[in-house]
Amino acid sequence: MRSEASPDAGLTQAALQDDPLAPAHAPPGYDVTIVVFSDYRCPYCRRLHPLLLELVRTDPRVRLVYRDWPLFGGQSVVAARTAIASQWQGRHAAVNDALLRARGELDVAGVRRAVEAAGADWSRVEADVAARKDEINALLTRTHVQASALGLRGVPAIVVGPYVIPGAIGLTDLRKAVTAAREHPDGSAFADGG
Repeated sequence: MRSEASPDAGLTQAALQDDPLAPAHAPPGYDVTIVVFSDYRCPYCRRLHPLLLELVRTDPRVRLVYRDWPLFGGQSVVAARTAIASQWQGRHAAVNDALLRARGELDVAGVRRAVEAAGADWSRVEADVAARKDEINALLTRTHVQASALGLRGVPAIVVGPYVIPGAIGLTDLRKAVTAAREHPDGSAFADGG
């Protein structure tokens, strides 16, 4: 774990955590935010997903902010745009889950199957992707810029409060990171980069 990028990098914790377009699971009274950088085609992201779900199930004071960072090609971009657009139906959590659990290719047909399995309206998702293309692309660009400013080189990566964790992490270590973020919200627990 290391502390978040310095303000000199042009990235603030608020910009990372509070992007108005980034989908989020935000329970009332949350006190720690986890920002998740992921790609729907990444096998390690798929393994991290149930751990994050278990964490928020057992710790109702954790907010998750989803930052799609489609690094695995065109199919990943389609899946990311679709997931972001599903929030306008109030179905992001279900679509995100379905995409991360999907079997087979995440081509347009595979993404559509996941969207429909999640109970979202495919036609509406397509319409929202088209109508809000510029907004969605701007979010994907901001995510890429922020990930680069954090020094991330791949997915998954998470930011727990002020702590950057590149790569996969287990549930026990994830809980330890949440505890550290609660006890040292300024990042001082890992100021030495360790």
